[in-house]
Amino acid sequence: MKQNEITRPVPCLNADGAVAEPGWSRSAMYVYDRAAVRAHPARVKEWDFYQISDSRYTIQATFADISLGGAGSFAIFDRETGEKYEAAAVRLLTFGSMSPGNTDEGDRTLRVTRGGFDMRLDVRGDVRTLTLDSPKLSARIVMQVPQPNEFLMMAVPFRQKNRFYLNKKMNCIPAAGYVRAGGRLIPLGGDAFCVLDWGRGAWPYHETWYWGNGSAYLADGTRFGFELGWGFGEMNDFTENTLFYDGIAHKLGRVSLKKDGWTDPWVFSEEDGRFEMTMTPTYDNYTSSRVLGLVGNRCHQVFGLWSGVVTLDDGKRLEIRDMTAFCECSDNRW
Repeated sequence: MKQNEITRPVPCLNADGAVAEPGWSRSAMYVYDRAAVRAHPARVKEWDFYQISDSRYTIQATFADISLGGAGSFAIFDRETGEKYEAAAVRLLTFGSMSPGNTDEGDRTLRVTRGGFDMRLDVRGDVRTLTLDSPKLSARIVMQVPQPNEFLMMAVPFRQKNRFYLNKKMNCIPAAGYVRAGGRLIPLGGDAFCVLDWGRGAWPYHETWYWGNGSAYLADGTRFGFELGWGFGEMNDFTENTLFYDGIAHKLGRVSLKKDGWTDPWVFSEEDGRFEMTMTPTYDNYTSSRVLGLVGNRCHQVFGLWSGVVTLDDGKRLEIRDMTAFCECSDNRW
């Protein structure tokens, strides 16, 4: 399929609050301005989400303001034992007062403090340093963004007026550091990678989507990653599906999925045969924040070992064996 790639800076939203030009870019071509949003203030959602995984542990850190509330949160879970530690600072009715900002570009600092919880992200050039100090957990993680490192940025419209989603997914960021939890020190393994999920939007009340992502070193030491996603918004002019190889993005067409239960094999196939992968699940990070069945999120984030063949833009085929990655199914009502 032909996909609309944005190669020049454009505003995310037009004067009516609709997506000005639906499409995708491999660098930060979309310019977001919260003041341009025309949706009801309670619908605006902004977050910076960092997920760092090695062969055993996954860390999730979020700076977010979803208007009805804002939070800094940090969690680490052991995908072998299911053991999990969490800490958070939450405020209600923030309506942008805890916004992580209009952009992910340039040097900046994000910080959330409340009741002994102190989480901070410092961005200086290509280095991102995440620190946490709290009664339950402490951490220091350094993420070094290599160059080149193309990513996926996309502006997604919805059928409803004044609804949009601007998203940046940056893969293949090597990470190093530690977490102190449960009275012990947990160092990150040398295979640890971070994915940044940067999102700004105003969504409909109810959406269900699939999101898959992973990063790894191939046998020859080359960085490889992928981004998959569908079901969220109107993606008629592009897909979310992308490969990342040695810092360069390679665009994929539509991807289909066949599976039975959550712990049965997940079989993925791209319309042109360029992503033929099977995930053998090893851990289901199921979470639910649904209140009275009306508001909140339910998500099966399934981690597993991925094997198969992918094809780059130039026709080069890569054989992938037992790559640790995940795919989630999220049902969102908020």
